[in-house]
Amino acid sequence: MTGTGLAEAGHQVICTDNDPERIAALKAGVVPIYEPHLDAMLAANRRGRKLSFTSDAGEAVREGEVIFICVGTPPLETGEADLSAIDNVARLIAAEACDSKLVVEKSTVPAQTGQQLKRVLEVYRRNVGVEFRVASNPEFLREGTAVEDFLHPDRVVIGVEDEASEKQLREIYRPILEQRFQCPVHLSGCPAVQSPTLVVTTINSAELIKHASNSFLAMKISYANMIADLCEKVGADIQEVTHAMGLDPRIGPRFLNAGLGFGGFCLPKDVQGFHPIGGALRSGLRHVKRGREGE
Repeated sequence: MTGTGLAEAGHQVICTDNDPERIAALKAGVVPIYEPHLDAMLAANRRGRKLSFTSDAGEAVREGEVIFICVGTPPLETGEADLSAIDNVARLIAAEACDSKLVVEKSTVPAQTGQQLKRVLEVYRRNVGVEFRVASNPEFLREGTAVEDFLHPDRVVIGVEDEASEKQLREIYRPILEQRFQCPVHLSGCPAVQSPTLVVTTINSAELIKHASNSFLAMKISYANMIADLCEKVGADIQEVTHAMGLDPRIGPRFLNAGLGFGGFCLPKDVQGFHPIGGALRSGLRHVKRGREGE
């Protein structure tokens, strides 16, 4: 979605993957996931030569000015995110880059992963003349509406550490922020909505925004489910209760639909991954406190 969306915004995009069968399918125009409008948008950008696919990751690294890391970060048995794919890609970029690059985390990662990414790029850098800048650009896409969410986002978050990275990412997202593109979703005209907000933060903040947002949505759903249980006990109507709650602008009506819970891949994974982050930081704080007491 990232590659196709950025091509739709007018950029020249090369996508790569370490699965040659997936690349072969994409070259043939077969999209491995179902998202409304994505297959048509991908085909149009391939015909327009704005979007291409290669199984040679080194070629993609050498050709790209900005490299977006969009790999999976599935949960480990401990609940922590498996960052091995991030590490493998970072080593590849460091080894293959022949000139300076902006490397952008698109994957959902724990806070401070960007700092680790910078260290890996520096350690495995093959060409001493190459400089790497790192940024974070978390995605906020929903399954089933990913195309619309990418082209008409409520916000675009970029975490940067220097003006050059901010300027480069602003330019990449300018067509999205200014809504200057031919929308493939709303052919008769896009609905009148507020323009997307660009949020510029530090890398650590951008990484945390993604986890904090998804965890809050999961908490809101869980709270509605808890109220539904309470309604059954006291003979109240959950829809009446949540409707009235949602009229409060501080709460809002969305994600208050009570049900069996929440599913999909992202919310459970991100909640599961968010908990170890807090636990690790609490352990670190306790360690520091004990050290000071010992002094």
